[in-house]
Amino acid sequence: MSQKNLSQSTIHDLSIFALLLAIGVVGRWAAPTWNFTPLAAVTALGGFYFRRPLVAMLLPVSVLAASDLFLPTHDNLAVMIAVHGMMLVPFLLGRLARRSLGYHRMAYWGLCGVVPATAFFVVTNFAVWAFKSNYEISLAGLAACYTAGLPFYRAMLAGDLFYPGVLLACFAAARISAPVPVPVRVK
Repeated sequence: MSQKNLSQSTIHDLSIFALLLAIGVVGRWAAPTWNFTPLAAVTALGGFYFRRPLVAMLLPVSVLAASDLFLPTHDNLAVMIAVHGMMLVPFLLGRLARRSLGYHRMAYWGLCGVVPATAFFVVTNFAVWAFKSNYEISLAGLAACYTAGLPFYRAMLAGDLFYPGVLLACFAAARISAPVPVPVRVK
């Protein structure tokens, strides 16, 4: 790859990273309801798009770090680790989609609409119950914690079903409308 193509590719990747970062941060700040955000979709698309896994993982870390500056903080380290750690789920689904073709790729994108929200609900509510509990440490307390989390789960599930389709449609439209370089022979 020539130096010019490499720098164009780097600029393009940085632009995609910055755009996805902005969508993730603004989406968390401007969420119409708590947890209805594009975070899982941005993370999955980053996992899919970026060739290097480290770059793809920096995306949700950056979104969470930047958006958490102006959102209520996690007042418990274990809960914060659970919340941030759950971004591995859409990242891994994006990586799996990247390695797949056809129906398998479509299946991974379909899973992006359900699995991240469900895993997030199960893990983070357990962390709240176990480490930051206003609930009694019993099965009844755990059930009460999960029941209290249901409205947040519904909102996150709705966001996780909505945003991947929107972002993938934008991604596809950008790829279709992108100018294709035409090789020119110079004599």
